[in-house]
Amino acid sequence: MLFFIGRIFPYIAIAVLILGLVWRVRGWLKVPVPFPLTVFPAPRSPLGRITAVGKEMLLFSSLRRGDNGLWVWAWLMHVALAMIIAGHIVGITYLTHQFTLIGLSEAASSQASAFIGTAAGLVFLIALVVLFYRRVAIPEVKRLSDPADYFELLLLLAIVITGMHMRTVSEVNLPVIREYLGSLIMLQPLAIPQEPIFMSHFFLVNVLMLYLPFSKLIHMAGFVVNRAMVVEAPPSYPARAGMVRGVSQPAHIVKGGNEL
Repeated sequence: MLFFIGRIFPYIAIAVLILGLVWRVRGWLKVPVPFPLTVFPAPRSPLGRITAVGKEMLLFSSLRRGDNGLWVWAWLMHVALAMIIAGHIVGITYLTHQFTLIGLSEAASSQASAFIGTAAGLVFLIALVVLFYRRVAIPEVKRLSDPADYFELLLLLAIVITGMHMRTVSEVNLPVIREYLGSLIMLQPLAIPQEPIFMSHFFLVNVLMLYLPFSKLIHMAGFVVNRAMVVEAPPSYPARAGMVRGVSQPAHIVKGGNEL
């Protein structure tokens, strides 16, 4: 079982994640769009459209206009998640000594890394708890929720709780973990470190990667596709006869409806 969890399951999870994301995005892009979805006023230049999408990704402006309370916790959750992912990549690579690159000592770097990682984990945990509470306590939100919504929140909670346990309670051998993760990247997997809390955390993360392409969490990728359509350059009028955004219309419509 440990051989499967440590040396086979991670590759299955990452393959399903990548291929699943490609499949879902490809499916969205193939859906016909017979009329403009542009929301006015829309930027006309490519840079303006990129800026609009980036601003929405960073600030969740449309969510803030719709539900300010939900926006606060959703924004904090996503910011904390981004910090956690970046912290895992950089912190494990440099063994928490990444801040020596800006002049801190190794001891100070480890302390800064521990503080930032713990703070981000706590914010992520609290935001998930609040979002779960909304699901069960607000009648309208509860009515719109289905079992998948609860499963996703519980899975994320399990991941962050095991991660916080490793950071604040149990002692883990970070160099051994880095060596193991490096062996996976190099396609020469070593035996998974025999630390139950790490194995639990790592297994749950792989379950999340396996599940993500088929879940509502895929909104991370769908958001970019959706916003790109919404801020697409507005059509120029008058359009050439018989054409709307380059799509030909039936002759009886183009000719003013004389044949209706």
